[in-house]
Amino acid sequence: MPLHYENLDPITRRYAFEEFQRDVEHGSFHVSDRLRPEAAGEYQRLLSEAIRYYDDRWLEEHAEDLIAEHETRRTKSGGVVEARLPTMATRMLAEGDFNRYYMRGVSLRAIAEERGVVEVYRARLSIEARQESAELEGRRVDPAKVLSWLRGEKTPDSDATRLGRPNSGLSVRLV
Repeated sequence: MPLHYENLDPITRRYAFEEFQRDVEHGSFHVSDRLRPEAAGEYQRLLSEAIRYYDDRWLEEHAEDLIAEHETRRTKSGGVVEARLPTMATRMLAEGDFNRYYMRGVSLRAIAEERGVVEVYRARLSIEARQESAELEGRRVDPAKVLSWLRGEKTPDSDATRLGRPNSGLSVRLV
C-alpha cells in the first residue's frame, strides 16, 4: 500500500521533479546499493516517471526486477557477510526515494508560497509506531531546514534531521 501523500498534486509534483533534476544535474542522485549495478539508469528513469505521474506503489511494482538478491553486511564482530535482501526491500527503496523527493517538493513549495512551516504527519497506517516517529507527528518544522537536510546538507540537529529515515512512514504536508 502506498503512503498517503496529502499534497501530491501537479504543483507539488513540479517542485519534487525540480529537486530530482537538481540531483541528477549535480551528480548527487543517490544510487542504492540494493540495486543491481546495471539497473541504476533504469531505476532513475522509473523514479522520474513516478515523481511526475504516479506514486511509490507504482515505482515498487516496476522496480521489482532491478533489485539485487544479496547485499554485503557487517557483523557485530566487524566481519562481512553476504545476506539475502529482505522481501520488502523493493517497497522500502521505492517508498523511501519517492517520499524524500515528495517532502523536498512540499518544502520547496512551502518556501515559494511563503508558508512558515510544514507539518509532520503519519503517511502510512501503523498499528504500533516507533516512539521516535510518534514524537514527531504533528510537529511543525521550517521547510528550509527540511529541504536542506533531505538534500544531504549538514544542518544542526532538529526535528527536520529526523525525517527521511527508512521505513518511518512519516512525511510532511502544507499547513
